[in-house]
Amino acid sequence: MAANPSSSGLEASLSSVEQLLDDVSAALLAGEPLVLQAASTSLRQAMMDMARLVPAATGLKSLDENMRKRLAKISLTLTQQRESLIRRAVVVDRTLLTVLPQAQSLATYSGGAKASAYRGGAARIYAAVAT
Repeated sequence: MAANPSSSGLEASLSSVEQLLDDVSAALLAGEPLVLQAASTSLRQAMMDMARLVPAATGLKSLDENMRKRLAKISLTLTQQRESLIRRAVVVDRTLLTVLPQAQSLATYSGGAKASAYRGGAARIYAAVAT
């Protein structure tokens, strides 16, 4: 059975996406943000190109079993990478909070030295001198 041009294009596109998924995984493991960004951008473009090759009328049903399995594996890998990125973002946020703690935001009419002086019943002139 000869492959039609659209299936050979889809085959090439699937191979490209699989390679780019490997590149993104390697960049995640290496912790290289610029490499990860470049690989992710390339992967996004390759995924859009691949989506154009799948026939809209018949969708995945028109693909052979091997291609459907490969697409399922791609989907699983993307999910795992997304979860890894979320975990990495949490670690980075926590690290940043340790290194650069956030300033506590006080409400407009609460907190501060003057507010506590007024709450104690001191007159304004005494509260102003206290701060």
